[in-house]
Amino acid sequence: MKTTHRDYSEEAGDFTRLSRFILQHNADVRTYSTWCIGRFVDWKYGLYENKTAVPDFCGRNAHLWFDGFQELAGFAISENGGGDFAILTKAGYRFLFAEMARWALENWGGRGTPTIEITEHQTLEAGELEKLGLTRKATFFTQEFDLTREPPARFPLAEGFTIVDMATHPDYRAQRILRDDAFHEQPPITEDALRREMQFYNHSHAGPIYHAATDLCVMAADGRFVSGCEALIDAWNAEADIERVCTHSSFRQRGFARAVIQECLARLRAMGLRRAYITGYSEAAIALYASLGAGNEKKAYVYEP
Repeated sequence: MKTTHRDYSEEAGDFTRLSRFILQHNADVRTYSTWCIGRFVDWKYGLYENKTAVPDFCGRNAHLWFDGFQELAGFAISENGGGDFAILTKAGYRFLFAEMARWALENWGGRGTPTIEITEHQTLEAGELEKLGLTRKATFFTQEFDLTREPPARFPLAEGFTIVDMATHPDYRAQRILRDDAFHEQPPITEDALRREMQFYNHSHAGPIYHAATDLCVMAADGRFVSGCEALIDAWNAEADIERVCTHSSFRQRGFARAVIQECLARLRAMGLRRAYITGYSEAAIALYASLGAGNEKKAYVYEP
């Protein structure tokens, strides 16, 4: 079957083209990849240090395949610009996976350890990866919240703490300090370093799916942010992905993550969304999400040489 392929091009309108592809084929994308519209938008708008150092990051890190009618059949994409890659196709073009994986390994494999995630439903793809010398190295889970059902009882916040959103309380500086500690366990950084982080790391707010009312933090009485999460909205498919769940190292094991996730789910439900997804990598995280009503667990695997 005739296909053509080329690099991603901003000038050709490929951000919109790939976004529409993910939105229109959402069920297949979720079944046969670990990506979603939120993750793709982050790929373009999350200008972290490793991206700002690479001219034309997007053009160098996505490659598109077209069928004989010049319709997009799928694409390979590297999230971090290293040896990592993902492959997304229409359901009828899964047979292209082997060709696309070989291309990614030949063109991106020299940039670092080749790494790809696939779901438990991708048995065909798993076989092709094993032929290419990659094996399963890790497992993680994505769980689904049915927002059409009544949620469990809310977890109360301790006295002196409140939940705020970035629409009404846009303290992105406090949020950046929280995320630095929670994700990277960084000690307090200089004001210059903090300003640089905010200049680049908050660029995602300019993305087409950012919704400040579901970008939430638990705030202490002294104004510090101690926990948070953010919902990336797919209004087209009436669903969302809850990401960036974090708690400051000085405030863990006190129920703050539970409370802020429940608030986020309540807001998504009030917006009329039907589903929300959350990914866990530890037993503790998976158990927490299940206790909040998550179900329909989907396994995913990390493959490396």
